[in-house]
Amino acid sequence: MSEELVLYTVRPPRLADAPQLGELHVQVWRQAYAGIMSEEYLAGLRPADRAERWRAIAAEEAEGVAAADGKVTRVAEHPDGRIVGFATVAPARDDEPPVPLELWVINVLAEFHGTGAAGQLLAATLGDRSAYLWVVEGNQRAIAFYRKHGFELDGERSVHEASGTPEVRMVRRPA
Repeated sequence: MSEELVLYTVRPPRLADAPQLGELHVQVWRQAYAGIMSEEYLAGLRPADRAERWRAIAAEEAEGVAAADGKVTRVAEHPDGRIVGFATVAPARDDEPPVPLELWVINVLAEFHGTGAAGQLLAATLGDRSAYLWVVEGNQRAIAFYRKHGFELDGERSVHEASGTPEVRMVRRPA
């Protein structure tokens, strides 16, 4: 794990990024959730499936559909050209959200933890606005990161549908 801060290029995903993002997405999940989510679930994640989803996300970004829907997705590109993480902020998906905006996802490859990638992604997608998120219970690194950025556990719980893994909610309210 590096602790050297790097200046990343934070930008919308492009169609050409989809294969790399599909691989990265699966790798990040296998790194972050090993020992937390079932091995079978993680082993079943397919980069090709994720790449297809990334093609759709990139198309929405390019066509302005995402912005019209209030969704912002950004990737962090290392100076060497590799994409090392991604984040999405959008309107809340829950029926009774604590605030209107949700941090849907922020994922960074483990080798880039502590380099500033996640913070730069958070700044580019959410800024200092209020939001909430669901984090997998037991993901202490993520919980610590979110606390550092003003999020607090609010006692609400859920289950990640696809994996059956418990989640906890964190909220950042107006200052």
